[in-house]
Amino acid sequence: MKLKFFGAAQTVTGSRIQFEHNHFIGLVDCGLFQGSRELRELNWIPQLELLKSDCVLITHAHIDHCGYLPRLYKQGYRKPIYCSKPTRDLLKVMLMDSAKLQEEDAKYANESKYSHHDPAFPLYTTQDAIGCLELVRSTDWNTWIPLTEAISFRLNPSGHILGSSYVQISYTNGNQSKILTFTGDIGSDRSQVLTGPEPLFETDTLVIESTYGNRSFKNENVESQFADIINEVCNRGGTLIIPAFAVGRTQDLLLILNRLKKKNLIGNIPFYLDSPMAQEVTSVYLKNLSELRKTADRSEVELALKTAFFNPVIHPEESRFLAQSTEPKIIISASGMIQGGRVLHHLKAKLPDSKSGVLFVGFQAHGTKGRLIKEGLNRIRIHHQLIPIQAQIYSIEGLSAHADSNELLALMQKLRKEPFKTIINHGELEASEALKFSIQTDLGWKSVIIPKMGDIIQLDDL
Repeated sequence: MKLKFFGAAQTVTGSRIQFEHNHFIGLVDCGLFQGSRELRELNWIPQLELLKSDCVLITHAHIDHCGYLPRLYKQGYRKPIYCSKPTRDLLKVMLMDSAKLQEEDAKYANESKYSHHDPAFPLYTTQDAIGCLELVRSTDWNTWIPLTEAISFRLNPSGHILGSSYVQISYTNGNQSKILTFTGDIGSDRSQVLTGPEPLFETDTLVIESTYGNRSFKNENVESQFADIINEVCNRGGTLIIPAFAVGRTQDLLLILNRLKKKNLIGNIPFYLDSPMAQEVTSVYLKNLSELRKTADRSEVELALKTAFFNPVIHPEESRFLAQSTEPKIIISASGMIQGGRVLHHLKAKLPDSKSGVLFVGFQAHGTKGRLIKEGLNRIRIHHQLIPIQAQIYSIEGLSAHADSNELLALMQKLRKEPFKTIINHGELEASEALKFSIQTDLGWKSVIIPKMGDIIQLDDL
């Protein structure tokens, strides 16, 4: 067995790992690079080696794990794409939306003449997204699916977002059978809507994420923090803008806001969900209620995800009007790392307003506008304009959908034996190195590797 790292190696986006065994080549995840211009430009470099893949196995539907699929299709890929059933539902929403954004970006570049290319073309189109979705095949949980006589795979819930999964590959090596596990992104029991990750008990090689490999979160009262921030901003007449990932984070926020309103911990403050994609995703969550966390009140999650408790913003004109509104309010809008979407218009209008606030509730990758604002930048460029930042910046870490360093170690401690190799990816280098140190010192594991982009790791000596 051989692994090659085409993405998410010493960074947190562009997840693409190829495995090869007995002349069969598979790809685990096929994500877009996000963040700095240097990373985003990697999306435009032809990945001809990826086209050799005989299948793609998708861990979950976040764009940094699946958003390159239409580009791969555009380049000629026509083999199967496997994922869980909820992920298949989400892929239809995520990839169509991503393609639409690619087309809109190219159109805007051509109209404004800001691109270095004339004409500018989209990375992929809606037709490319439709084509690759026809290749998607869903599988049941914990069911071995044969790829060849020597290779099978199964998916188990990883608790990160709806449908997210570990990918385990079973393969024969001589007279022995071995297991290779890709964790994808690992969730946490902190989620308000989703159940936590299932434990892992057995693997010979472990490829594990490290987004928060250098962070541990305090067990804080998230609802109380949330209420304090909302009341502080709205009582002074401001708007609270919450950039939120359409999948996972938005649904947690809707449940928390519903609880705060029911408990009268916040006033009669209007809140808006200004993300058509998040609304579609929420409909997918409602379609998959059996996958969600069971609460004492079984209907609580379902009710919170329905539009009775928030104001959905559908049309672009509504969004533009909302951005200019001066009433105290809460706006949840995508994207979570402020890479594009309607949230940019709200920030453009409210960042110069000292009464308003921006609340970050998720990871902000290096080079993103979200990271720059969170780290204290005093002005930022939005739509080619420099916008002063006078609004107050807040952060609640306890809402992260990623396991922290303690939770990652706890997951690994449940393995019945030390893996022959532990490979750390999907993390900035500082986080990956911190996790490596913890694994070696706290668990006593010997072979821990942090690959670089393009590295090849042989597992044949198992």
